[in-house]
Amino acid sequence: MRTDRVAALEAQVAELTREVESLKAERSGRLRRDPSAPPTSTPRPDTGDVASPLNLPEDGEALQAIVDDAVDRKAGQVIDELRIKANKKPAMDVFARVLELTEEQRAETGRVIVEGQRQVHQILNTPTHDGTLLMDDLVEVFARGIAEPGKDHGFGKWIGRVLTEKIPGTDETYATRIEAVKNAMRATFKREWSADQYREFKEWGVDPTEIDKVPGSPNEALGKRIVERATALGAEIPEGE
Repeated sequence: MRTDRVAALEAQVAELTREVESLKAERSGRLRRDPSAPPTSTPRPDTGDVASPLNLPEDGEALQAIVDDAVDRKAGQVIDELRIKANKKPAMDVFARVLELTEEQRAETGRVIVEGQRQVHQILNTPTHDGTLLMDDLVEVFARGIAEPGKDHGFGKWIGRVLTEKIPGTDETYATRIEAVKNAMRATFKREWSADQYREFKEWGVDPTEIDKVPGSPNEALGKRIVERATALGAEIPEGE
């Protein structure tokens, strides 16, 4: 599904094309009215991507090149944004750049993410009724997925437990408690960011606890634990991963 932002970029491409075609028609009309008028050679100030009526090239092919170049660059922006936003677990650097977070916003956002991830880990490390830990089971599922790719190692079953099992001593499932953490993170983002930044975040559909490469994130230790278990199961992990 295309986001409103992508649609807006595409609209800009169409508008740019209409503007240049209009300028082209206007220029052609002036030349027909006064075919003897010499072309001006007076330097004109830079007006950006679209040439002004006073300095349009006489050559139709050159004019088309201006249109093509501007449209290509706008189309490139659309493609880049689609590619970036296809990743629902972006690195913090990418996340902050796309949302255009200020340094202060980025620092606060990083703090909120790390705290939210810490709370989710704490929830998954709360023993179930049979004394097992959902976090231990998650590590095993992921590690076996690395050691033996292409097989079902029970991730769907694990998700089912998170959704249905209640935290001992409460009437809340693990999923309900985790979602409360995420909602609190979203509420902070909405308060700290501009309306446009928050709208773009919502359109992107990123899980606030799954933003990657955040300094101090407990997910780094979790990732190392998964790799160690996968290695013990016989997986060959490239050095540096």
